Amino acid sequence: MDLLTHYLHRLYLETPWCYLSWPALAMVAGTVLAAGSVRWAARLGVTPRRAAGLPGIVTAPFVHANAAHLAANLPPFIVLGGLVLRRHEAQFVEVAVTIALLQGVLVWLFGRNASHVGMSGVIFGFLGYLLAAAAFTRTTSDLTVAVGVMLAYGGLLAGVKPARGGTSWEGHLFGLLAGVARAWLSLG
Repeated sequence: MDLLTHYLHRLYLETPWCYLSWPALAMVAGTVLAAGSVRWAARLGVTPRRAAGLPGIVTAPFVHANAAHLAANLPPFIVLGGLVLRRHEAQFVEVAVTIALLQGVLVWLFGRNASHVGMSGVIFGFLGYLLAAAAFTRTTSDLTVAVGVMLAYGGLLAGVKPARGGTSWEGHLFGLLAGVARAWLSLG
């Protein structure tokens, strides 16, 4: 029991682990709550160009349509988020919040009329940030990470084209652009 307590304390109360564990827990909680009410979940999403959709800029990343949607977002959030965290722990929260807010605002301004939910915009932002960081810094470590990310997650880039009706490709595209912009602002 002491080992579990120590592990949980480290995971949720110590940096840098808490930067990923709390959002991951919020994603699970938001998905469980959304399963209880589709209408409630839709209200927490980004609904473009409607005042009622503005709170979704902050809440939408933590709400997922179902368990499969959560399962598709949780592992890349942890892996890509961990790589961004590894790159610069002190700026992780600033980078993540900038990406989340910028992609949310862009979806609110330019997205199609639907409720956009899920962490995928932030995930695409992490992907864009890591790839742009390699392009701007050209350090061996950033280039190595970029190659690994492209090999493991390069297929995600297909998600920025408007191909599937229920997928927020706008969130993917704007997240990717937000990540590149954030890297450009801090590294370019």
